Amino acid sequence: MAPAQRLAPMLAFAGEVLAFQCKSSSSKPRASEVSVLRLSFDQTSQTFSGTGHDTRLMHRDSSSETHVVHCASALDVQLRQKVPCVLLKTCRRRTSAFKYMLYSVHTSLEGALHAEFALPYEIRDCVSILQGPTLIWSHENSVFYASAQSGGVKEVPIAFKSITFVGELPLRERKIVIHGTTNDSSDAEHTLYVIGDANDRRAGACFVPNAYVSVLRCMMVLSAEEDGGSLRSRVLAATSTKQLVRFENGVPRDVCALPYEDPLSVQTAHTPRNERLVLVSFGQGNVCAVWSDSFQVAWCWTGVCVLLVDDFMRCGSDQMLLVFEGQNSPGDPLRNFTLTDLCGVTYSGGGSAGAVLDTSDATPENFLLTVRALESRLQSGMNFLEDLQRDVEAKDRLILQSLVALTDLVSGREHVMILPEQEGLVSLWDEDEDAGDDEERGVLADGMETECAEALLEVDRVWQRVVGQSLIIGVVLKPTNNTSVMHMSVSVVDSGAAPVINTKILQFPESEGLDEDKKKIRRSDWPGSTLALVAVTDLAPLLTSGRVKCPIMLHYSSKESSGSAQVSQFCGQISVDLKDVSVGKFHPRLLQDCTLNTDEAREDLLSLTALLDSWLFLIECADHTLADVQGFLRESLCVSVLDVDPRVLADPTDLRLFHWDQRSPFQALLSVQCRDDLRLLQFLHSLCDFLPASHHILCLETPRSRGPGPDLGRTLETEINTVIQELSLVLQCGERGVTGPEESDAENSEPLQRRREAWLRERGRSHSRLRPLVDGSAYSRLVERMIDRQLDTDEVALMEAARL
Repeated sequence: MAPAQRLAPMLAFAGEVLAFQCKSSSSKPRASEVSVLRLSFDQTSQTFSGTGHDTRLMHRDSSSETHVVHCASALDVQLRQKVPCVLLKTCRRRTSAFKYMLYSVHTSLEGALHAEFALPYEIRDCVSILQGPTLIWSHENSVFYASAQSGGVKEVPIAFKSITFVGELPLRERKIVIHGTTNDSSDAEHTLYVIGDANDRRAGACFVPNAYVSVLRCMMVLSAEEDGGSLRSRVLAATSTKQLVRFENGVPRDVCALPYEDPLSVQTAHTPRNERLVLVSFGQGNVCAVWSDSFQVAWCWTGVCVLLVDDFMRCGSDQMLLVFEGQNSPGDPLRNFTLTDLCGVTYSGGGSAGAVLDTSDATPENFLLTVRALESRLQSGMNFLEDLQRDVEAKDRLILQSLVALTDLVSGREHVMILPEQEGLVSLWDEDEDAGDDEERGVLADGMETECAEALLEVDRVWQRVVGQSLIIGVVLKPTNNTSVMHMSVSVVDSGAAPVINTKILQFPESEGLDEDKKKIRRSDWPGSTLALVAVTDLAPLLTSGRVKCPIMLHYSSKESSGSAQVSQFCGQISVDLKDVSVGKFHPRLLQDCTLNTDEAREDLLSLTALLDSWLFLIECADHTLADVQGFLRESLCVSVLDVDPRVLADPTDLRLFHWDQRSPFQALLSVQCRDDLRLLQFLHSLCDFLPASHHILCLETPRSRGPGPDLGRTLETEINTVIQELSLVLQCGERGVTGPEESDAENSEPLQRRREAWLRERGRSHSRLRPLVDGSAYSRLVERMIDRQLDTDEVALMEAARL
């Protein structure tokens, strides 16, 4: 940050601000003294103020000037608590030596001296105060440290050309480490050195890859833990290319573009919404805040002299205190400031509110996105509240009707419900078989009967497409359906038979992409959305049968219980005339014209999605971003963006669909849909040639992974045999292990005692035959085997259900 102009060095500690003031003595020209001023924030007056008891003289020198070099809070190993620390420097004009003193400040504002030493040079570079308290600094490619435990100034036995981080690792045993480039390493490698342990020296790539060595400026270690000899870490680093990068275990995970150059430090703050802010300080007094979850710039400030983070308002979360350039008196060093948490709390002093607001393009855009998200959340909450109110009103009406019916029943009056009262009520028992006629029960074209007409799903339309030798049939359901259904499928009635075709349940694309659903669908979970059942079958058997029009049947279960009846519903018919198929009447037009954005184009896209095999690939690259892959697809493969779904790229010549999902700048998911395995391999070969050499591709899902699996009947038989054999062995072991009292032990007893023991022995034998004792270890083995067999059976059953 920019150097302060006539501003006392400040430190945030325990929700207060400690300001260290240096001044010359009025009686002696060369005498000087250092005092500490404690300031607290008053929400009533919205200022930082202190009393006369909050100022204490900490150091006095009668022959030289004293200056504050650095101040920070650190762990005092003797007190086992954090204390504010300050490094003072005195310089005598007659000699070229500099004297340094490391103090800690107690609650009573009294100073305790921890280290005192003299140096022939002035400390300027990489000054840090860490646990101990320990003072660390660098001078001419050497790193030194001093503390009360070190017994003087010690030098690190490694020469560093550049240092990017000096701090503590949040391990069980906190270690002070130095991260930087050494003289014995190349310019493209970093080293991690632990102070106090010369043997603990590791490669710095566990924090940041070596490719970032030349641009790395500062970083912060969020977490670190030992894992089998390696170090797992989460790091935030700022680079000279105006980027804030998040690393996990030495791999970049996310990038944020920074608005300023020359980053100096990175720190974090916790907001009231359990969100973390990343604060980056730059040269020339610039500061920006970045949301940790979205990794976007939240706010920017300029002209900042001091940035402090603490709970100044005593509310349980952090606030940022930004002190700006201005006229600050020694008694009132915090006159021009801003105190905020970017979550609704902001206090300003000295008219700094308008001076710190940055009008960069990123800030209004982020505010607009935040407002839109809040409006969407508010609207969702209002809709949910209205639904709850309607439910409460319906329950009140039902309770009132029940009370009236009960009163009529007790009084002997006949209770008659009018039509509005009957609306929405469902019978709790089965109606008589002759209660309704064929119209109300819904007789189907093939003679099958369904439940009452109110339970039938509403079908919007039926379509068909022909691609090669495959016939694709689609059934669009209206979004007004609110029935819980499961096991939905489509079949074609041909020659009196109704073979069920493998069916995919897709969401009919309005403005979003395609999301394949599971076999079990609860219609109340997607109100207002439109579903489409898309089935694929072979066209040749239907053409050879000579039928021109074939009815389409919709099959589903109206209840989730296993004993529920299967409902079959007639939903329309299709034409399979050979002449129409030959002239390409049902061929998808989307393959010839990618600019279509109609319902027919959406039907074409759903048909291709159901027909083509799908492969899902995870692509990662640690050293380079994946921003140019979409351009490669368009230029090299000559694919086109579908207007019906801009996220899908189509290759009409080879009948291929591509969907690129950018997870982060270094990670993405690529979905490829095609029918030719050879063309897929050729595409992957060209993609690997385009990607950097450090890329990694992992196939997450293939059509073969959803292919035929083990026989369900065989796995059930194995489970039954396990139960019979293992259980009998456990019971036999239990019978052998139960024994009664030894008869020889009872021969020496009295007659009454012998009879009592004989009776107890006989009762134990009878009890063991009825309830045999089981060995605990044998029973545990039985339970483990049973769980393994049941898991295998469940897996096979789920695979069978997924293919239906």
